[in-house]
Amino acid sequence: MEKRTFLAIILSVFVLLFFQSVLAPKTKKNGVVSPIVTQAIDNKEVTTEIKDDIKKEDIVSTKPSDFEKNLATKEEIFVLENKNLLIKISNIGASIKSIEIKNKETFPVKNLFDIKQYSSLIFLADRVSDTKIIFKAKSGETEIIRIYDLSNQDYSFSQEISISKSSEMSNVKSLEIVGVGIDSKLAKNINPQEFGLYEYSIATAMKTIRKSNAYKFSQKESRSESDPIKWIGFRNKYYCAVFKPEFNTTGYSINFIDENNLLISAKLPISSGDMSFKGLFYVGPQDMSLMKNVGLGDYVVFSGFWLIDMVSKAVINFVDFANKYIKSPGLCIILVSFLIYLAMYPLTMSGMVSMKKMQSLQPKISKLKEQHKNNPQKLNQEVMELYKENSVNPLAGCLPFILQMPVFIGLYQALWRSVVFEGQSFLWMRDLSQPDRLFILPFNIPFLGNEFNVLPLLMMIAMFVQQKLSSKNIVLTDESQIMQQKMMTMFFPVFLGVIFYKFASGLNLYFTVFYCLSAATQYKMSKMNI
Repeated sequence: MEKRTFLAIILSVFVLLFFQSVLAPKTKKNGVVSPIVTQAIDNKEVTTEIKDDIKKEDIVSTKPSDFEKNLATKEEIFVLENKNLLIKISNIGASIKSIEIKNKETFPVKNLFDIKQYSSLIFLADRVSDTKIIFKAKSGETEIIRIYDLSNQDYSFSQEISISKSSEMSNVKSLEIVGVGIDSKLAKNINPQEFGLYEYSIATAMKTIRKSNAYKFSQKESRSESDPIKWIGFRNKYYCAVFKPEFNTTGYSINFIDENNLLISAKLPISSGDMSFKGLFYVGPQDMSLMKNVGLGDYVVFSGFWLIDMVSKAVINFVDFANKYIKSPGLCIILVSFLIYLAMYPLTMSGMVSMKKMQSLQPKISKLKEQHKNNPQKLNQEVMELYKENSVNPLAGCLPFILQMPVFIGLYQALWRSVVFEGQSFLWMRDLSQPDRLFILPFNIPFLGNEFNVLPLLMMIAMFVQQKLSSKNIVLTDESQIMQQKMMTMFFPVFLGVIFYKFASGLNLYFTVFYCLSAATQYKMSKMNI
């Protein structure tokens, strides 16, 4: 009897558990059963499932009940788009999840214009049009409204945040709005050579801070400053995201999240009444004319040094102008090569003539070294006298090349960063913003990979010919100098060829044409009697 009673109790427990599991409301997601929670939104009961990926420690709320409300709503994604941009926005925090520059790339920024205190609230969406949407949420008695308004024409859009009954925030010491949130994991299929072009920047009334290699981050980058800001930006090789506040700011902060994520925020003044903040965003190509239209013309800087930046912008403006008539960016680059070389021709010839005169004096200088090998002071006097008699300035050969360096660097910056050449073909080059890739080899070459790029090889040949011609009339008696000259003739072209091998074909096209012109000038010089 006791055994039957025990079995009956066990059976009753199993039946009770079975009916409880059957009758209890559940939902299934990815094979995992989750309980249902009912919440009240605008005095209506809404039944949704618990969102698994929201953690309690990530929730910022003003009342304990807010946590339950936030946790109990499923994420929804809303899309705004025009001909240039596609923006995905989550109802959680009304936050930007991603921004796609159409037919180009998903730009690695998100959470633009987020306020940390409300980043986990659930917002209700009221779509006005394909390009405008209004989000509303409540935190206690405080109402938050976020408005997204995407331009129909270009790469800009505005955001506005309104906070009513903000007197409840009297205990809040500071309030920050995210200007740019960087998420490098959103960047796909990036050439490692381009990581150095990733840069975030903050412009204040007094200075502009720029940090390159903004692809991986560390705790050392966290900082907080009290300088009011003009704009906050982030860019890669061709594109940028820039935030321009249309309200007074009290400073900025840089917040390290993890090695792939960084938030750059604007500090806000806090008032006891209703507050409203509006910001303008530009997410698109680093095009000076486009950015001037939205008041961000000073953002595009190719180099921190003013002369290099001036040269870069002059080249880009000329290419833009010439391309309207020539309709071929490749021919525009060749034209730039000719024009730059012609402009520098007097300096180049002056340097070559001076070097050739010095080369012709080498036998006499060698004799002087032999005569005064024990008296360096006398040797220097005799050499300088020899230069004076033959009207040779020993610095004249180097000075033209030193003066040309800012131009070369400026051209490099302009051709390397300019979006004008992206997707443009020329001869066998499918894309002037990429290596020319005549064909793919079935094997890898150390340091070069498996791409067969023609332009770097042509540039190496042109440089070798130039070096060979320049050393043709040099008379050297010192064995070590002879070896150094041979090393320079071979090593320098190979060294630059390897460095330039994976650079954009537009950049290599310019330098190949330039060195071919230099070799032709050097050949002309070798035939002259000076």
